Amino acid sequence: MDSVSQIVLGSSLAAVIAHKQLGRSTLVIGAVLATLPDLDVLLPASDAVTRFIEHRSFSHSLFVLFPFAFLCFGFLKICLKRKFTKRVISNQRLFWLCCLPLVTHPMLDAFTSYGTQLFWPLTVHPLSIASIFAVDPLYTLPLLVGCVYLWRNGDNEKKAKARGINQIGLILSSGYLLLGLFLQTQVQKRVEAVLQVNNIVHDKIFISPLYPNLNWWGAIVVDNGVYYNVEVNVLASTATISVKQDLGYGQLDVYPPALTSLDWFTNGFIRLENIEGQLVATDLRMKTGQLDYAFKFALAEMSNDGWKTISPLRL
Repeated sequence: MDSVSQIVLGSSLAAVIAHKQLGRSTLVIGAVLATLPDLDVLLPASDAVTRFIEHRSFSHSLFVLFPFAFLCFGFLKICLKRKFTKRVISNQRLFWLCCLPLVTHPMLDAFTSYGTQLFWPLTVHPLSIASIFAVDPLYTLPLLVGCVYLWRNGDNEKKAKARGINQIGLILSSGYLLLGLFLQTQVQKRVEAVLQVNNIVHDKIFISPLYPNLNWWGAIVVDNGVYYNVEVNVLASTATISVKQDLGYGQLDVYPPALTSLDWFTNGFIRLENIEGQLVATDLRMKTGQLDYAFKFALAEMSNDGWKTISPLRL
C-alpha cells in the first residue's frame, strides 16, 4: 500500500494499544515503525529487476520483523525510562506497541497485487492476495480521520471520544479489507462462469481491482502459452473477455536470468514482446487501467545473431 496508508494504520494501532499510557507520542511511534519496512527502497540494487523483486523481501518478512520488534522494544524502554521516573506502560503493552505497526505493514501489502515475501528467506512465491488497489482512499480515509482527530484532541477533555473515533476508523478500514475479499470471491465465480460459457480452459487466474475502488475488477487467465483479459463490473453484473493473446515465449532463443526471476516473482503472469528491437517483459498483474501496466522491463536487444541479454531496464 501507499506510504500514507501504512503511516495511519501504524499510528491507529499504536494509539489503540498505548494512547492512555503515552498520549500523542504513540501516534508518532506507530508512524515511524510502520514506515521502517519500506526503507528497503533506499538500498542499492544492481539493476531494475533486482530492485523490483527485492522490494518487500527481507524487510517485509515476518521472520525478520518479529525479532526486530524486540530490538525496538529495548530501545523504546530505555528512552521511556529516561523520560519518566516511574513506569507508565507495562512491558507486554510496550512490546505490542513495537510489534503490531511493524508486522501489519507487510500484511497490508500482501492484500495488493505487487507481491510480498512474508516468509523470506523461504523460496515460496510472494503473497499477492490482490483484493485491494495499491492506493485506495476509501481504505485510508477512516484511518486518517481517526488519527487526525486523536492528534488534535488526545490531550484535552475530548480524548476519550477521540480514542473511540480512532477505533471506529480502524474497524471501518478493516471491514473494507474484508469487503474486498468477499467481492473477489464473487468476481472469481463470475469469471469462472464466463470462461465456461466460452469453453476456455485455464491453468491459473489472477484477479485484482483495476482502479482504487471495488467496483471494476480484472482477471488475467493463463493457459498453455496464451492469456485472456476479463473485466468485471460488480454493480452492473457484467463481464467482458478479450481475444486470446500470446504470452510471447515462443520468440526466445535466449533466456535472460532476469526473466527467470520475474517469472518466479509474478508466478508466471509475464508477457514478452518485441518493442523496437527490445525484448520487453510486462507484469500482467499490475494493470493500472484499460491499457497501462505499472511494470515493464527491457531484458534483451535484437542483434544479427538473435537476442542479446542486457542489464534490465525499467521502461
